[in-house]
Amino acid sequence: MLLPLLAAVSLIQQPSERFDAETRIKDAIAVVRPVAYRSRQVDWDALAEDMRHRAEGARDDIDMLPAWAALAAGLGDGHSFVQPTPDAIAAWRERYGDRPLMPDAPPRPRPGSPFMKRAEIEAHTLAVGPDHDAELITVPSVSGFGEKAIAYASRLFGAVANAGPRSCGYVLDLRGNTGGNVWPMLIGLSGLLGDGPQGRSEDADGRIEDYATLKEGSAVVLAEQGRGLTMMTIDEWRPIPSLAASPVALLLDDATASSGEGVAIAFAGRALTRSFGARTYGVASSNEGYPLADGANVVVTTAMMVDRNGRTYPDGIEPDQVIDGEGEDAVDAARAWLALQPACK
Repeated sequence: MLLPLLAAVSLIQQPSERFDAETRIKDAIAVVRPVAYRSRQVDWDALAEDMRHRAEGARDDIDMLPAWAALAAGLGDGHSFVQPTPDAIAAWRERYGDRPLMPDAPPRPRPGSPFMKRAEIEAHTLAVGPDHDAELITVPSVSGFGEKAIAYASRLFGAVANAGPRSCGYVLDLRGNTGGNVWPMLIGLSGLLGDGPQGRSEDADGRIEDYATLKEGSAVVLAEQGRGLTMMTIDEWRPIPSLAASPVALLLDDATASSGEGVAIAFAGRALTRSFGARTYGVASSNEGYPLADGANVVVTTAMMVDRNGRTYPDGIEPDQVIDGEGEDAVDAARAWLALQPACK
């Protein structure tokens, strides 16, 4: 009876299998390297070495989080990031408190825009001369594809479609729009954009793809994966052909980012359109999530947004008319431009 007991104790006392950080790093790079937009510009050997340094002494998946953060940052696109699971975040904080994943790499400074907290679509009448008005519409961030996003798209479409009889144009205020899901925004503004392909992007190999098309209040996938799928539909849509010829002024600032920039790019090259304000944040790119074996999600920039003329905006969108804020106002500048348009004279 003693021998089986000793054998059991021996098994219990054996050291646990050593945590293999190296294999995890190699596997993560194998996932990300083929899809990253700037993959050809990355020094992968140096990045792998940096990841090993940050994972030195790692005991478990929690200790790998700095390596994953370094992987995302090392892609050099300014838009990729690591998304740990909620449990992993809680475990990290329990173990390391408020220590950042990469204390030697401070995050990019936040934009100085005072408009980032805006959450509601707002429409106001803006006088343009004695006989005409413009609709000033706030276009804030929105996320997801659920009821909230559909309601957002419906409200935005209504703000455009229900302009008063004196209305001769639009001012779309994208200041503070940090992104989220671009499709509720584009569906809501589809009266001004018109039906047709949107969400154009260019991957690292130069391949250009339109992700979806706007069609009668819906966004329908054109991409190979999911082709024909209707992402979202609003019941309130109705055709208003005259909107396609309406002049549109866009207001931009340093917090117009990601999908907010995507809206501005959708209007770039449109006739009777002009932008005002400050250069945007500079993350006009398409991201995709790639889960790792431990559950962490590395969100990778895989493509750059492209406007209808084939232009990308890696450094942000420079407005047609820069407003420096010193004695100038973007709304007033937009109003002055609209007053010169034939529809508003």
